[in-house]
Amino acid sequence: MNAHRVCTLAALAALVSAPAAAQVPLTPRALGLGNGYVAAARGAESLWQNPANLGLPGTSHWSFNVPTFAVGADILGLSVGDVADLVDYDNQTEARRDELLDQIPGTGTDVRAELRVPLISAQIRHFAVGVSYNTLGNHTLQRDFVDLLLFGFQPQPGRYNINPQLTQGFRATYVDVAAAYGKRIPVSLTGALSAGATVHYYRGSGIVRSGIVRVDTLRNGAGIPNDIRVTYAGVKDEGGNGLGLDLGAAFQPVPNLTLSASMSNVLNTFEWGGGRTVKSVALTSADYVNGDAQDILDRYDASEADYVAGSAPLAVQGLANDLAVDTDLPRTLRAGAAFEPRPGTLLSAGYTGDLGDSRTAGLWDQSLGVGVQQRLAFLSARVGLASNLDSGTLLSGGLSLGPLHLGVARLSDGSVQGFDRKGWIATFGLGTASQSRMP
Repeated sequence: MNAHRVCTLAALAALVSAPAAAQVPLTPRALGLGNGYVAAARGAESLWQNPANLGLPGTSHWSFNVPTFAVGADILGLSVGDVADLVDYDNQTEARRDELLDQIPGTGTDVRAELRVPLISAQIRHFAVGVSYNTLGNHTLQRDFVDLLLFGFQPQPGRYNINPQLTQGFRATYVDVAAAYGKRIPVSLTGALSAGATVHYYRGSGIVRSGIVRVDTLRNGAGIPNDIRVTYAGVKDEGGNGLGLDLGAAFQPVPNLTLSASMSNVLNTFEWGGGRTVKSVALTSADYVNGDAQDILDRYDASEADYVAGSAPLAVQGLANDLAVDTDLPRTLRAGAAFEPRPGTLLSAGYTGDLGDSRTAGLWDQSLGVGVQQRLAFLSARVGLASNLDSGTLLSGGLSLGPLHLGVARLSDGSVQGFDRKGWIATFGLGTASQSRMP
């Protein structure tokens, strides 16, 4: 594999191995209903939406979900097919290379990705527990840098203006161990009112800031440029821990209508921390033209060392200083309604929004979604539509067949300089619940 593919693949891998927020729900049902799910969630799914739903009448006596996978990504300019061709560059024609480069805006492309894996969640009566693995990130790639990766160094004056600030990435990974309880509140109201709380223990697995830190033009003996050396570095903090508290309330004025609202991380003590390390690798034409993938990755990994601020280059210090800026876990508000006009039919709507700015917030800061679900024997079908209340839209659908649950959504997130930002979200999981219900 040559370095064209190595560098492209490395950049993309840094993203998808790398968002926990409004539009990558933890369950297929939530995605299929356009993420307007806070009032419809029941049983083990209430753990991730609103713990107060655990106290509502009609909740199963028990339920559980085992590994669920929820992944989402969107890309500016490029399509999924373009990315695949970019990674498999060796097999592309010269015309296709030009076409790929033309899909990137002048200021560069931006990839955002989020992976959430609830390893297990279970509910017994009013209690629920679960463990979820979360990783999210984004990376920008300047167009001139992509040009260098695709075509190697070309001795054309003015062709490259590589700005390190335009090729940078961020990634955060953590584990969430959660326990929830919901209880009916005995008040003089027509209908059922419940309240709930979820306690989280967060364990940080790593937070990374990376990017180009230096660009040097190399010249021959006559002073003529004959190469560009690009140095890429990453600073990482491993570890971190803390607690979080979610609160919620739910109300059923009539049996087939649920109003529900919750806020995650009302209180949060989580802080990133642990040993800080740095890695770096310098790329030259030897890598662009005939570099070996494993050699480049080995060089990058072999460079890992303890980070020492006093001896680090200024650009690397900049990455380190920016490492913990705006990285608090998001405080997320959810509110919505669910209505069952007849058995087997569910209508839902909900708003999800992150309060405050944080890089750990995901693809959208807020979303307003609606959805409908129809059950037919062992099959349930769902469709949903959501908006970020700006230029972003999400069209989703899903199916449940017995314990198997699937969800998929097409994301369109506006445009930059005439280039569209589009992506996909997909979820898959297994789950079941008792047929008996609590009064």
